[in-house]
Amino acid sequence: MLEFFRRHRGAFMLILTVVVILSFSVWGGWRSGNGPQMASSSDDAFTMYNETYSVAEMQRLERTAQVIQMLQMYDLYFGLMSASRSPDAGGRDFVFNLLVLKKQMEEMGVHPSDADAKAELEKLPSLQENGKFSQQRAYNLQQNLGMYGMGGGDMLEVAKLSIGYRRIQDLIGKNYIPSPLETEKAYASSHQTLKVQTVDFLTEEFKKTAKVTDEEIKKYYDENKDNYKSVEKRAVSYVLFANPADADKKPLEERQKLQKEQISRVEKFNTASIEAGAKFEEIVKNLKEKAETAPLFAKDSPPEALKSEPEILEAIFAHKKASRSISDPVKGDKGYYIFTVTQVVEPKQQELAEVKDKVKETLVAQKAQEALSKAVNEARTAFQDGLKAGKKAEDIAKDKKLTLSAVKEITVNEPPMDLPEAREIAAEAQKTAAGQVAKAVNTDKGALLVYVVAKELRKRDDSTAQRKNTEDRNASQERSRLFNSWFSRKVEEAGLKVHLKMSA
Repeated sequence: MLEFFRRHRGAFMLILTVVVILSFSVWGGWRSGNGPQMASSSDDAFTMYNETYSVAEMQRLERTAQVIQMLQMYDLYFGLMSASRSPDAGGRDFVFNLLVLKKQMEEMGVHPSDADAKAELEKLPSLQENGKFSQQRAYNLQQNLGMYGMGGGDMLEVAKLSIGYRRIQDLIGKNYIPSPLETEKAYASSHQTLKVQTVDFLTEEFKKTAKVTDEEIKKYYDENKDNYKSVEKRAVSYVLFANPADADKKPLEERQKLQKEQISRVEKFNTASIEAGAKFEEIVKNLKEKAETAPLFAKDSPPEALKSEPEILEAIFAHKKASRSISDPVKGDKGYYIFTVTQVVEPKQQELAEVKDKVKETLVAQKAQEALSKAVNEARTAFQDGLKAGKKAEDIAKDKKLTLSAVKEITVNEPPMDLPEAREIAAEAQKTAAGQVAKAVNTDKGALLVYVVAKELRKRDDSTAQRKNTEDRNASQERSRLFNSWFSRKVEEAGLKVHLKMSA
């Protein structure tokens, strides 16, 4: 049996690759016994509500997530992922939360009808075209689901779950109403105009004064020698079994025919490649395929044809030619690849003379960062002490030979697009009282200090609407928090017990 799998592993991997494209996740578990063993589909996976579910039943529940993702019902998917988090879930919170949702819908009498579910599906953007429900899109999705043992019934079931999820959220959180004071504080915090001044600290300026000795360079090199090796390079020959061109524009029957032909070519090549003594060039010639070559290249600087194929690059540099000269089929963006590694240049230790400039550059950057951090902390302390003593920010900056920028006006909700790090500046200024210095903000070029000159809540033509938006947003967030807290208690009451080690 093992020999059979070894000889046909390429075909098996090909099938698995296609399945994984649409899979939400796979079950990974180990059962205990005489040493660890992979769990089988009949093994117990977990227990909830005093009912034990097998690995196979676990996988069936996970397929619900496939349907949700294919329908692009992200509110439901991420809602069920985050409604409750269990440290024992191993990334399978979705499945456990799904069962709790079904249980609560039953107990609370939430039973959407098929008509409700159909109406829910017809409103989904993924099933619409030009703003209207598309029968063709629904049919195509149903056909795709059919390839994985699912269909229209699963789509209706997911739609009912979505309706139930929203109804229960409303039932749990409907009584919460934010107070006018909470709303006004939140509105003022987000919409007040923040007048700020900044002091820039540029890394490049500190690099100019950073001194590095030869002794420091040698010491760093000796301590980090393993990090200074030439990169591995590989050369390959490969065949690309390209995806059919414009397949999404072709009728379903024609598209399936073209895909079948593509897979058939891959399987023929792969079958020939696992025969004893198989040679890549001969298979290419016999099957009349076209081979491409890529001369020696490093993983981080691939040839143009492979730059957009990270899966292929990963496979090329992971391939062990000693165990098998020709690779299994690998799925990429452009199609399936089968390759052979024709040359390998192993990494070699680089001598200090070769990397001295690189080591020096590293040490200069480190020293510059240390000096920058020290300067920022000293400047912030000077501003805090000076302001406390009644000095003006401009005088403090002048005494410390710092350049204080002109006053800038920003808001948290609408930071100016032309001001780098405006959102980060606004966030820190929002938490800082007027007349004080905020925490340092890291930038692409270094760091900066933010002095909050003043905060003003100005009249706006849309203030009524904005206050209403703030009230609605805060109410939604608090209701979501209340729902998640309630849902977490329901998960605890479900008595979850995981029997297998979970692997995400």
